[in-house]
Amino acid sequence: MQDTTPMSAKAAFETLKAAGYPRAYVEKLLPEWWDNSLFKSAAGVMQFALILKQRLGLNVHIDTGGGLVINAEPAHSRFKHRSDTREAELNVAASLGVALSKLALFCTKQPYSQLPTDPRAVREKILAISGRDYVDFAGLLDLCWMSGIPVLFLSSLPKTSKRITGMALSIEGRPAIVLGLQHGQHSRQLFVLAHELGHILCEHVNGDSVLIDEDLIEVTDTLAGSKFGRKDAEEKQADTFALLLIRNCHSDTTVAIRADSAVALASTAALRGRELGIDPGHLILSYAKTHDDWMRANMALGYSRSQTNALEVIEERFLANTDLQRLSDENREYALIIQGFHE
Repeated sequence: MQDTTPMSAKAAFETLKAAGYPRAYVEKLLPEWWDNSLFKSAAGVMQFALILKQRLGLNVHIDTGGGLVINAEPAHSRFKHRSDTREAELNVAASLGVALSKLALFCTKQPYSQLPTDPRAVREKILAISGRDYVDFAGLLDLCWMSGIPVLFLSSLPKTSKRITGMALSIEGRPAIVLGLQHGQHSRQLFVLAHELGHILCEHVNGDSVLIDEDLIEVTDTLAGSKFGRKDAEEKQADTFALLLIRNCHSDTTVAIRADSAVALASTAALRGRELGIDPGHLILSYAKTHDDWMRANMALGYSRSQTNALEVIEERFLANTDLQRLSDENREYALIIQGFHE
C-alpha cells in the first residue's frame, strides 16, 4: 500500500534547508496564520507547497510518499557570476526575485509600454521627466515605472545565500528589474539600473526568463579581471547601453578625470559633469575603476552631491507606483518585507 503519511514539519524544513532556505528564514516569510500543526493533514501540506511557490518562487511538489520535493533551479534562468561562484549559489536569489516580480507586476499601476532601444532616445525621455541636464538615478527610476517596468529591491536573503547586484526578468513577456546592491549611493545604483534596463531593451530576456548579474565591476571596489572571467557578448552589450545612456554618448577618454585629492576629485567631477551632461558621481566611479583608487573616490563621493538615500528612493517609487490594495493582506505584507520596506 502506498505510504500517504503527511510529512512532518521537521522533514519539510530540513528539505528546505538543503535547498538553501534555513528554517528561521522561511518562517519569517510564512503568513501569520500558518501553524505547523497543519502538516498533519494532506490539505495542509498542499497549502504549504502553494505558499512556497508563491512566496519563495520554488517549483515544489509532493511525492508519492508524502515528501516535499524541490526543484531549486528557477526555470529559464541564466547567471552572470564571479568565477569563484557556483550557479547553484544564486538559485535562492533568482527564485525570490521571480516571486516578488510576479506580485509587483500584478499591482503595478502603469501598463507596459515599449521603450526605444537607442540610449540617446531613452536619455531624452529621462531628461524630460527629471528636468535635469544629466541622467540621474531618480530620473531613470521614474522612466522605468512610467513605462510599466517595476524596479524592486531584494533585501531579505538567507545569510548563506549569495547576494546579487541586479536581475532582469521577463514574466509572460512583461519585464521587471530587481536590484540587490546594498548601497545607498545614487551613482552606484544608477549604473546597475541602466545595465539591467540594457538587458531588457537589448532583448536578452523575453517570454519567461531571468538573467542575474552577481557582480558588476563598474560599481565594485576592485579592478576588472581580479575575480571575473571575460565578459560575454550580452554583458558587453548591456554595459555599452548603460554607458552611452549615462555618459551622454561621450567616450572613455572624454570622461577621464584625475585629481590629487578627494576634494579636488569631487570638484573636478562636478565641473566636468556640467560640461558633459554626466552625473558627477558616475565620473568619480569611472575614475576609481580606471585608476584602482576606490579609497579616494569614496571620499570624493562623500564630498560631492552624490545622494546617499537611493534605497529610500526605491521604496518611495515602489509605494507610489503600485496599487497594493490589489494584493491580499498576506501578499502585500510579503512584498514589503522581502524588500525591507514599510507601508
